[in-house]
Amino acid sequence: MLPQNRSEGEAALDLGTSLIDKGRFHDAIEPLLRAAAISGTAAQRRATATALLRLGFGLGDRQNYAEALRVHARAAAIFAELGDAEQELQCRTLIGICEWQLKAYESAIQIFESNAENALGAGRTAMRAVALLSISCILVDHLRQYRRADPYATEAARLFRSTGDHEQAAHALRHLDEARHEGNP
Repeated sequence: MLPQNRSEGEAALDLGTSLIDKGRFHDAIEPLLRAAAISGTAAQRRATATALLRLGFGLGDRQNYAEALRVHARAAAIFAELGDAEQELQCRTLIGICEWQLKAYESAIQIFESNAENALGAGRTAMRAVALLSISCILVDHLRQYRRADPYATEAARLFRSTGDHEQAAHALRHLDEARHEGNP
């Protein structure tokens, strides 16, 4: 690694972070993506991925889901390279939410299904429940595929109850109740 590249990466990271702090999220995209592209230490790459995650939240809050998806995807890739499965899973959840907001429902469902499997393998019960509930919500609220939603809602409610999150279990059960009463059109 050349010291010049490290300096360029640090400068791009500093600029992007400063722009985020000022609420200039769109302006922060390119410096942070540039920082992500320049090789650096693991600590610098983690700082860049974390800044990209923050940027994605800001873009999502401003309903710029296409750009939020782009930066969350880059953050997920960096976290994967670093072997940080939990942060990668968080980014992939945010990617699913962006796809959902962009009305790419089947793509969002695929992402959440993958997240549910990854969360199961990692022993992350609450994260699995969130992924399954997200699938149920998409199927019931947007695609009106009630029978298809039934097993996702049932398992999400069971998992939420097992973690003691009765509010989310009730939410999952409301979807399940709607699914059972509406039937599959």
